[in-house]
Order: sequence, then structure tokens, then C-alpha cells
Amino acid sequence: MTDIPAELYALANAFLFALHNLFTKKALRYSNPATAVISSLLINIVFLWAMALLLVPMANVTLASVLIFVGVGFFQPGLTRLLTYKGIDALGVAITDPIRASTPLFSAIMAIIFLGEDITLPIVIATLMIIAGIILLSWRSGSVQLVGSAVYLWYPITASALAGASQVVRKFGLAAVPHPFLAAAVTASSSLVVSVLTMWYVEKTQETWKMNRQCFGWFFAAGITVSFAMTCIYYALDLGKVSVVIPISSTGPLFSLILTAIFLRDVERVTLRIIVSAAMIVIGVLLISWWK
Repeated sequence: MTDIPAELYALANAFLFALHNLFTKKALRYSNPATAVISSLLINIVFLWAMALLLVPMANVTLASVLIFVGVGFFQPGLTRLLTYKGIDALGVAITDPIRASTPLFSAIMAIIFLGEDITLPIVIATLMIIAGIILLSWRSGSVQLVGSAVYLWYPITASALAGASQVVRKFGLAAVPHPFLAAAVTASSSLVVSVLTMWYVEKTQETWKMNRQCFGWFFAAGITVSFAMTCIYYALDLGKVSVVIPISSTGPLFSLILTAIFLRDVERVTLRIIVSAAMIVIGVLLISWWK
């Protein structure tokens, strides 16, 4: 598997996360977001630990190296999800989502500072093009309603910074534990603890667990898909540079658009804004792969 370039793993990660979102969206017709989060992480844990035990020589793994990924799981996706929810509650989706799309920028900055990666002007241009495309794709005209003080902008900004930092920590951790399945399994395990606490905090007045036959199959498919997606991003980070991998892996909205247009035509329609933003994302990915 190491013969596959890091960019392809990053692109696979983006596609698989988009496919996971499609499966989850179908399941949510019969369930709720809290069940989606918890069920997907439970499937992650079972699948990823099974693969890790089969493929990883555990005798060579140290407790100190594993603790790196335990720490990653506490922040991503647990804490970043909580901050994102609070940002949506205070500012609205139209403001929070575009700010959260700045994660690749934070990843690139931190990779320069902590990993000593070289960032060229072409890579910066391509990264900004991808971010601009995601922002344009996420933006909803006329839906901006700024509630409360601008201080709440720190919720999505902090979430993006933590998400960007977690990619750098993952890259660092893979130097000690070069086994993506194990890294993903440990991260999913600690994320489950944080996510359960997060769901309790955010949805403590609502029904938290709602599993039934209508949604189970979709949730199962979503859990397996996102397990492979998590593994792909670890392979990508193990083989490539953070500043190259993360912008490519952030193109998930483009694949979500394509999958939605094919399978959910009654829900979404393609507009000029969507076409332009999709083109910007594709061009940015091609440029960053060419100029790496």
C-alpha cells in the first residue's frame, strides 16, 4: 500500500467522508445526529481494532507512542465538534461553516512551525483557492444572521485551529507509530468518550439514542466507510507533507456535491455558484498536486 502516493490517499479520504455523509443523511431520516456520531464511532472501534490486531505487530508498540493518538482523539473530533456546535448556535451555519473551512490554512502554518515543512508560493495559492472554493460552496446567500457579540467567532476559529493542529500531531505521532490502522483505532476510542460527553452536553434535553431497522443499515455502511476514510488520512499523513495532504483531504464538499446531485436530486440543485466553487476546488487540488 505504500506504493500509492499520499495525494491519492488524501483524495480517497475526501471521497469516503463524502460517501459517509451521504449514508448518514439517509439514516438521519429515521434517527438523529447523536445516534449517528455514537454509532459510527462504535463501528470504527470494532472494525479498526480488528484490523489493527491482524496487521500491526503489537510487540513493537509502546504506551508512550499510543498516548499521542489518545490525545488527538480528545481534541479531534470531540472538542472541535463541540466548538463547532456552539459556533452554529451563536452565529449560524452560514458564518460557522466558511470559517471552519480554514482548517488547511492552520495545518499549513503549523506544519511550517513545528515540522519544518517548506511552503512555496504556488502551494499557498492552491491552498487558498481550495479554501475559497469551499467557502463559496458552503455560503448561503441571505442566511447570515449574526447573533450576539463577535467574540463568538472564536468558537469556529478555535475549532479550525485545533483541527489543523491535530493533523500536525498525527503526523508527529506516525513517526513513533507507523501503523495507520492502530493510530485510527486509538483515536476513535478516545473520541468515543469525548463525543458521548459532548452529545450529553449539547443534546441533554433531547432523545440521545434512536436506533431502528430503517436506519441501522445506513449507519452501518456509514461507519465502515468512515473507518476506511480515517485510515486513508493516516496513510496520507504518514507518506506525505501536511501542507499538501490536508488541502486535498478538505475537498470533501466537492464529492458531497457530486454524490448529492446523483443520489439526492430531489434535495439539491446545481447552480452557477456551485459550479464555480467546484471548479476552484478541483483546480486547487490539481495545482497543489502538480506543484508539491
